Amino acid sequence: MNKPTQLGSRFAIPLYSIIVVLIFAACSRDPHSTMSRHVVSDCPLDVREEQQVRCAFFYVPERHEHPDSQKIQIAVAQFKSANPNAASDPLVLLSGGPGDSNFDVFFPVLSGPLGEALLSQRDVVIIESRGLYYSKPNLVAKEVFAVQLEMVGNNVKGPEANRKLLEAMRRAHTRFMEEGIDLPAFNNRETAADIGVVLTALGYDRFNLFGASAGTMVAQEALRMYPDRLRAVILNAAVPDGPALFEQMFGNAARSLSRYFAMCEADPACASAYPHAEERFLRKLAELNVSPTEVSVTDPVTRETVSLVLNGDKVSSWVFVSMYWNTQIIRSIDRIVNGDFTEIQNGPDIFFPMPRFAYALGYTSAIADNPDFVASDGPLPDGYQDFTDGLALFFSPRLMEATRDLWQGASALAKGKKLVSDVPTLVMNGALDHVIPRQNLDKLASGLRNGYVFVFDGVAHSPVDAGECGLAMMMAFLADPSTAPNSECMADYQHTFALPE
Repeated sequence: MNKPTQLGSRFAIPLYSIIVVLIFAACSRDPHSTMSRHVVSDCPLDVREEQQVRCAFFYVPERHEHPDSQKIQIAVAQFKSANPNAASDPLVLLSGGPGDSNFDVFFPVLSGPLGEALLSQRDVVIIESRGLYYSKPNLVAKEVFAVQLEMVGNNVKGPEANRKLLEAMRRAHTRFMEEGIDLPAFNNRETAADIGVVLTALGYDRFNLFGASAGTMVAQEALRMYPDRLRAVILNAAVPDGPALFEQMFGNAARSLSRYFAMCEADPACASAYPHAEERFLRKLAELNVSPTEVSVTDPVTRETVSLVLNGDKVSSWVFVSMYWNTQIIRSIDRIVNGDFTEIQNGPDIFFPMPRFAYALGYTSAIADNPDFVASDGPLPDGYQDFTDGLALFFSPRLMEATRDLWQGASALAKGKKLVSDVPTLVMNGALDHVIPRQNLDKLASGLRNGYVFVFDGVAHSPVDAGECGLAMMMAFLADPSTAPNSECMADYQHTFALPE
């Protein structure tokens, strides 16, 4: 799971008067022709004054196979291109998490240079997937917030954190049940079906799809569901569907970190600058678990200064999360080993609640898609058991196993079914990704008959967030998905270790 982000503003600005529009499509078993209606409303986030944006709540069945099932509301923002010659097929954007608000992530993007480039080609549609913050109901597990805040100032370790979080999830589950929410229906397949319903109601036949990280799992369901409607698909930080990600997430992280240390040891300059780096790091974790330290941090929501009790498990969790983008983790670790916690103090967000992050959605979607998975770290590098045990402070496969019993009625959606698609698809991943090993892409890539797979050296999780190269390749592919984008710029992404300043 990638680190949740908090982007955009929660202040609404009036764009259109609230009106009610009824749109009826023929009912059938095909998900993109399910009856739909929507209510046009104000957008909840800021946009540029000159942009043509319409926001609405779309009513979709909780279970698309049962069109008469209770309706949920999906928040949608349609950004219209000002280009009179714009393509007729829009681009749909899906963020990661699972749990990041698509609105919070992409509204700011569309107000910047990338948004201008995208909107010069075609319309862009942001669908706040079922369960996310601005849709109704959302799966923001507010019960977890108190537990997270309690852990900030206390010496809580992984196993205890698991117990506390599980109890919070029990309370959240009780509330969701009392609200009548069909939790197993909040899964990747139903989310993909929502996309078709919304786009049909908006008058689009064909469309393009961009998915990042966990959003790529929804995109893979869409590839199965809409082979004739999809013009092009971009999978950034692609997560092959199936249980592998969750079964060995923490083991993959431990093996990836150990490889970083091995790479440093094999580099004379790095080995000289950071001698015995791995041994010193693992020893520091053990020391901090015996004798924690306290540092001052700023609560990212209240902006108040609070004391963070920093033990080895919390350092492990911080390292794990920062590895999603920090390819200089060896330098960061060296600072920690030497008692310099400045980087943690400057980036303590993982220790605090993210009020608009749909925490429970990660569990519902993963459990529904992989109900029988069994967490297993696999063979760990020597000395890494404490590191992996410490990663359970906020999310863990074992906690997911325990939570699974609460989500009754979960069913496998695509278990054992290999994705085979002729839709032009661009896959971009990082060679230094610590949760998606390079070899895990092989099965996904083999089923994409018109797929182009690029693995960026020197990049961690997301090539699109790592610089202009990934963005340029994405834009070129959107312009012409019949051929592979020029990838010469990837040569600039060779990894080198940053030395102490």
